Amino acid sequence: MAVGMAGFSQCIPNPLYADSVYGVWPDTTENFISGTVAVFYSDTLQVLVPEDAGLVDPAFSGFAIDSIALTQITGLPPGVANICNSQTSAPCTYLTGQVGCGLLEGTPTQTGTFNLAIQVVGYVQIFGMTQAIPMEFAGYSITIADAAGVAEAAQAPLGKVQNVPNPFAERTTIEFSLSKAVPVKVKVFNLVGEELWARSIQGKAGVNRLPFGKEGLESGIYLYRVEAAGTTWTGRMMVNR
Repeated sequence: MAVGMAGFSQCIPNPLYADSVYGVWPDTTENFISGTVAVFYSDTLQVLVPEDAGLVDPAFSGFAIDSIALTQITGLPPGVANICNSQTSAPCTYLTGQVGCGLLEGTPTQTGTFNLAIQVVGYVQIFGMTQAIPMEFAGYSITIADAAGVAEAAQAPLGKVQNVPNPFAERTTIEFSLSKAVPVKVKVFNLVGEELWARSIQGKAGVNRLPFGKEGLESGIYLYRVEAAGTTWTGRMMVNR
């Protein structure tokens, strides 16, 4: 079983996600951070449960979600486990309308890329009765490298790219980290490749944040691209008005 609770491990819900409609962060584009074998690993899972079950599965549109229970995360690297900070007295349970979190922690014992699936049970009000509906969210992974692989990765100038919140209604922030100060180009496209927005900035070493609030975008999925020192990263953002 890859889910547990521990009083000594406490995550912190990220308030940047509170304005989102719903979501699980990191998403499958950003994914969990990489780790190193025999070195303690820790990353935070953020969860915001929608009130309308139809946002997760259109078949249940109009029915209210009471809560969800995270039952397990399959495929975790050996030595790493999920530690929930439950919002109720029940194990690993999250309520609607407030950001919850959990920790993926432990010391990996094996290298490789591990494909994960997050399995939950949603408790949905259907015609006055609460029904438990199992759901699975796949497409996640964690890469565990040996010490040599980490040294090579440290040479890359661009890393840890995401936009927060995602989905968003009016405004999001594109975040990325740089190993050194270099010029950066950030562009936003629609799904047919039309450029909708572009900025060129002088990036600094460490974490950089660039607000994006393009008015007039319809609800849907858009692509954004960050270019720095010959390295390019493309992600997805969702507008939900």
